[in-house]
Amino acid sequence: MSENDTKTFDENDAPLAGDALLQAMRQDLRELFGVVQRLDRKVQGLDAKVQALDAKVDARLRDTAPMWEVVVSRLDIIIAGQESHGRRLDSIEVRFDAIGARLDTIEAEQHKQGTRLDTIESRLDAIEIKLERFDAIDRELRHLGRRIERTIAELSGDFVKFRVDQHDLEDRLEKLEKTPA
Repeated sequence: MSENDTKTFDENDAPLAGDALLQAMRQDLRELFGVVQRLDRKVQGLDAKVQALDAKVDARLRDTAPMWEVVVSRLDIIIAGQESHGRRLDSIEVRFDAIGARLDTIEAEQHKQGTRLDTIESRLDAIEIKLERFDAIDRELRHLGRRIERTIAELSGDFVKFRVDQHDLEDRLEKLEKTPA
């Protein structure tokens, strides 16, 4: 069909009537029939292309069906593996919870031990203070011991002199007693 399929009539064109009208209508119908035939051929061409594409899609689906079956079976294996890993992770989580509880118990015991150590340290500090006092007393006792030793030494020296003097006196007395008067 051409761009302008309609005929333009102007005032010079005589009105169509009778056979002329019938001829004009037949001509228009023939042109319209030609347009419909061309459209029909185009639709048949498009239909053939669609059928060819459908055939390609069906062939591809048949070609990829085994591949999809393999993919699905592998996905089933992967899912089973993930479920197995999930169960293992649940088991590990239970173990971690048990370990956590044991660590809490150990931490509580350490806290008790820390408290006991603090008490022992306090007692040791008190003992050290007492020992420092004992050190002072020990120094004082040593000093007194030395003074006593010196005093004993002096007394011993004095006693020895006294004994010497006593012997001397006894000797004199004996001499005096032996000498007649």
